[in-house]
Amino acid sequence: MKSTVFHKIIKRDKGIFHGRNFSISTDSVTWIHVYSLFITPEGQLFSSEENENHYLLLQSLQSCHVQVFPNMSSASTTSQLPTLHRLKKGAASPASGTSADDPPVIFIKTFDNEKLYIKVTSKTYFTNLIAALMVWQFMKPQGLVKKWYWESGSQQVVEESRSHSQSISVLVCRCKVYGPIPSRNKNITIVNGPKAPMFNPNSSFEHSDSSLAQLQNQHGGTDNVSEGWFYAMGVLKSDGILNFITELDGTLLYSVDMTTIFSSEIRQVHHSIFDNSNTLFLGQLRMLRLNNTIKTVSPSDQLLPPFLTKDGKPTPNNGRLMIQFPLHIDLEDWFVGLNYFARREYIGSFSPKIKSNQKPNSPDIQSEEDVSGIQDTTIDESFASTMTGSETLKTKTSLSEYKRESFRVTKKLKIDLIEAKFDKDLPGEGGIYAEVYMWGYPWSRTAPVKHANNPFWKEEFSTDLPISTQIVHILIKKGTSAKRYSPNDELVGTVYLTPDILNKQGRPNSTLIQDANGTKIRGHDTSEAPLNSITNDIVRLSIYDSSNIVIGKLVLTANLKEFHILSPTHFKSFENMLAHAPMKDLIKYCNDTIPTSEIESVSMLLLDVFQTLGVEDDWFKALMEMELVNVDMATRKNYAKKSGSKSSSNNVFNTLFRGSSIFSKSLENYNLRIGQEYLEKVFGDFFSKISTDKKNCEVDPRYVRAAIVAARKGDAGSDYDDSDDYDSDEEKETDDAVRKQVDSNFQNLLGYCEEIWDKICKTSKDLPEQIKKQLKNFRTKVELACDPEDKVTALNCLSAFIFLRFFCPAILNPKLFYLTKDHQTGDSQRTLTLLAKVLLNLANRQEFSPHKEPHLVRMNEFLKRQEENLFDYYDKITGRKNDFNEKILELSHDMKRFDLGLSDTSTSSELPTNPYLIDKYHRLTELVQLLDLGKYTANGHDSVTGSIATSGTPSVSQSPRGPSPYRQSKDSYDLGGGSGEIQLNGQRNVYQIGSLEFEKSEFLDLAGDDETEGFIKSLCRSNEDIFSFIASSITLKDLQKRSYTLCNTINDLEQFLETQEVPSNYQGDSQMWEALTNEIMSHTYLDINRNAIVFIQGGVFVPSSYKSFIYKALSYLKLRFPENDVANIATSSSNTSLSSAYKPEKKNIFKRILKKT
Repeated sequence: MKSTVFHKIIKRDKGIFHGRNFSISTDSVTWIHVYSLFITPEGQLFSSEENENHYLLLQSLQSCHVQVFPNMSSASTTSQLPTLHRLKKGAASPASGTSADDPPVIFIKTFDNEKLYIKVTSKTYFTNLIAALMVWQFMKPQGLVKKWYWESGSQQVVEESRSHSQSISVLVCRCKVYGPIPSRNKNITIVNGPKAPMFNPNSSFEHSDSSLAQLQNQHGGTDNVSEGWFYAMGVLKSDGILNFITELDGTLLYSVDMTTIFSSEIRQVHHSIFDNSNTLFLGQLRMLRLNNTIKTVSPSDQLLPPFLTKDGKPTPNNGRLMIQFPLHIDLEDWFVGLNYFARREYIGSFSPKIKSNQKPNSPDIQSEEDVSGIQDTTIDESFASTMTGSETLKTKTSLSEYKRESFRVTKKLKIDLIEAKFDKDLPGEGGIYAEVYMWGYPWSRTAPVKHANNPFWKEEFSTDLPISTQIVHILIKKGTSAKRYSPNDELVGTVYLTPDILNKQGRPNSTLIQDANGTKIRGHDTSEAPLNSITNDIVRLSIYDSSNIVIGKLVLTANLKEFHILSPTHFKSFENMLAHAPMKDLIKYCNDTIPTSEIESVSMLLLDVFQTLGVEDDWFKALMEMELVNVDMATRKNYAKKSGSKSSSNNVFNTLFRGSSIFSKSLENYNLRIGQEYLEKVFGDFFSKISTDKKNCEVDPRYVRAAIVAARKGDAGSDYDDSDDYDSDEEKETDDAVRKQVDSNFQNLLGYCEEIWDKICKTSKDLPEQIKKQLKNFRTKVELACDPEDKVTALNCLSAFIFLRFFCPAILNPKLFYLTKDHQTGDSQRTLTLLAKVLLNLANRQEFSPHKEPHLVRMNEFLKRQEENLFDYYDKITGRKNDFNEKILELSHDMKRFDLGLSDTSTSSELPTNPYLIDKYHRLTELVQLLDLGKYTANGHDSVTGSIATSGTPSVSQSPRGPSPYRQSKDSYDLGGGSGEIQLNGQRNVYQIGSLEFEKSEFLDLAGDDETEGFIKSLCRSNEDIFSFIASSITLKDLQKRSYTLCNTINDLEQFLETQEVPSNYQGDSQMWEALTNEIMSHTYLDINRNAIVFIQGGVFVPSSYKSFIYKALSYLKLRFPENDVANIATSSSNTSLSSAYKPEKKNIFKRILKKT
């Protein structure tokens, strides 16, 4: 790249500016002459007078909007600039002069919407000021969300594949695709399926840009392409290209370049949209991308790269695809594989401590966006004199060689839609349902309920929100059918989940903001506060119709938890510690501090952590031993009192493991996670059969009699009279009918019981081995803890998990476990309830009592007959007997998982685990907050309720922290993963070898004075297993101290990223500022339609109306400057000065000008 005048100035001045003799205005009407203007290193624009009085003009220039006009005449007649006021006749100040003699005008609008016009008469000052403003445009303003950026985790792999033109297939799968139907290909078969919800780009709920949509059509995005479901082969290549080919001959249908897709644009679709749990959304969410930009410096008509291509040419599309996979295991593989090549999103910024990743002797790296072979370019031929010639930049250093100080953000949103209450009855018939709506698409919906003014749903949805998402919409719709959805369903009203609702805990340092880019987000008044102080998650929000009139209220809970996740390197020592953690101490700690309401969430957290670390067996062993301590004590007492009755001994264990504990919830969730596919294969068809057969299984004579009487009353119509005299013959006839109906229903119920029990028994060998292993260990430990003669308690405890917590919940509510499409109602629900009762009694080896449920006493014969089979089943699944059943289910647990080849790369550690898609470092961050020792010194007690109930990381203001590396000095930033010293109660903790500090070997400096210590540490780094005896001494206090350090690092990083960027952040070494200069010049353009200077990131198309600053961009404006700068200023400017027009004690120029106008 050739050096331009702007290269030289930016490199020299580093965003600082000082010049003399300007005219300024806030409205382009009244102009004030100022002696000088200067920009500070913090981005403030001041004016000064000859007597050195300074006046603040603009508070912050970060990400400011800049426009350049040749003169005020051209500026005032620019129709595309609504912020520019036309000069009124007779109202122009003497500063205006004649339009022909007017110097160029620079218009600045800050991110905070402060405005200023500057007339510049000097070419030199004009060039220097533009160069300085280009620097400040690149600087990010205050706020975490404004530090959004993306990186490619697969850049090296993709570049190697594309440079050698040798790409291999990473994933191949036959899938069902909803997308554009190729018109000329006869080898695809269109199949039936639910129609995808229509994308609504012009929705009043979201911001959209019609000009952007029109321009996007030129690149294949048309929003009206004919689509449908068809089968195709999906092939993901190592170069990041996803190809869809025909099944028969392998003809290419179209391709998607995954390196142009953001990770937030690869989303799992809720099963309520397509009645399928294995569907992925893949597309370009234009509204979401628009939210990621800073609008003051980004072009309004920025084009997206083509989404679908074929042979390098754009293919018409609607901007998205839906991909359905045959198995959930396939969805997991593809979700991880696609995210590997996608753009990963972070919050981050550069700091002076950052050094280049480029090796000293490595060749210089040329940025992809740099254009080679460009001749010397200046803004005008007259400006060439300011250069000493056509100087070539001495370095090709790219800013991409420097790593930002950053963290990843996860925002987990859980919405429970409870009910709606309308002020008036809705006209018409049909079902009422609610949709969760974002970026022009619905992402989940409730089941339709019968039309009423008070519909009740009580359905819960969970989703991950991208970093920039600030608002979620709930659409209330009315369908023509009570059971089906239609794209033509009527929109009844809209509910707005705004930042004040999502962040109602008031979490500081959040990516949720109340005001985004100057656009006010709709909020809620005090009447829509939580229903009460106890259930503060429940809110009642207004429902607005199309005229923005409130028509009712929606009751829901919205719980958003935001977490800021450090890079995996920060957690390395913490992971090693957890692998050898004192698990029993951790369990005791949780039992003593976790409230009952949080047991399930904490149990799931700990299960996820230890499962991703591969030590779940050790975790369950510790849980079982801790849980059985009390059992062993109770057993010994009963064993010492053998003279007591046997029934009293049994009563001790009748309710064992029936309640909620960390162990019971952990094993329950583990079994459901591992056994989800097993339940689908065993029960899925059976539940469908029950719904299709519609057999009556009611065996309670009371209900059967009521149904017969009601049926007769319906047949008789108005002639039936309840007051008729008693008719013994009719009563006898009714009794006979009831008896026959009950007998028939009992046979139906018995048949279903035998069928479902047969399915369970025959698939004993198909039950996943992970579940069998835990049940086997559990049974053994219970037997050791119980009376040696007691052979019953262990089986009761076993049934509590395999039946009470695994089979029966799936039978009672199959929709909750994705085993059916709809909620079971009426006879089907009653049948499932009776089946669950029978199976539970069978598991507990209890007969039905004549006094409690006499109508089920006849089922006792079935229970007795199957008791030996039950014992046999228990023995098989716990390894007490050989299981000679054949495997009849093709479960993914039995299949060898395909190695994606991504596990050895450093960037793949941030991806979800495969299988189960657990975000490992998100869960570790939650655990760090749970164990954070710092919050106890702040709260003065050991309750962790606050850290669990609130969303995200505690702020610095909430807990006393040690000295922050960000607060040591203005230019000192150090993000070593926990290298800062811990200070508790004012005392310094110094660790010796063998304690926590030793475990943090990757953060230690091996070049110490103590050679022996350095040698031991180097051994620990190369092979930490050598010192396994040290790991065995880790205590709970060590985990808490390490958690304290990590939380401190997160909080310090939050504080650093919350502040606005300044040029000093980019002066880490001698070449870092030069790399920034190259970055600015490569991505800064002049929009000649608006005369605006814009910054365009890489990876997007640049319109022809945008001229690069390395191609003489400003020459298109034909700028002219007065020949004699000083003379022209003196004659054309107003005699009014800042000192004479306004009182000297007033320091803000805007207040003064507003007073004058």
